[in-house]
Amino acid sequence: MSENRIILEDIWRKMRRVMPPYFLFGSQGKAGSDPSDYRIDHLTDGQLAEQIVANVLGIPMVLPLYFKLEGEDWWLLPYEPQITLQGSNIITKKQVSKGQVRGTIKERWSQGDYQVNITGILIGSDGNYPDADVKKLRSYLEAGKILVKSPLLELFSINQVVVETWSIPFTSGQANQAYTIGALSDDIYKLLLRREDLKQL
Repeated sequence: MSENRIILEDIWRKMRRVMPPYFLFGSQGKAGSDPSDYRIDHLTDGQLAEQIVANVLGIPMVLPLYFKLEGEDWWLLPYEPQITLQGSNIITKKQVSKGQVRGTIKERWSQGDYQVNITGILIGSDGNYPDADVKKLRSYLEAGKILVKSPLLELFSINQVVVETWSIPFTSGQANQAYTIGALSDDIYKLLLRREDLKQL
């Protein structure tokens, strides 16, 4: 076994302590799979290196986040941001008159949107302000709808978000710029249904 292979496998095992392998979040894997199935001996050195996504400093990222606009390529955020998900259920409450039981009758009407909060930082590689990255981030924020790809978001079937709020706050350091994004999950709906579509509901 080559020295390069040993290094790659060591990085891979350290990443597994936090999250299951990235490739299992696609159609090949199932949530709750047996950890013994997370084998890497069948991967070539090139395939293994592709699974280890690193930031611009070469540090492996556990939950890399990609942005994409329609017709453009995926953009890997250069430094791994923190992603927070918050979900909700839409509950309808009914008051019952003359009842002996206190409270209301609750009915789960539907599931609400996921709130996706992203907090990260952009750092200029040359010690200067990261103008190019900030401009690129702005293009995604002002587009409103963003295609997203991240192991965490894939676990919740979130492939697209709509930006609701965002902030570019004051950040210490000449080469640093922090950002926060408040977004909502955005599923694709069919507004006009055919007779065949109704049979599948």
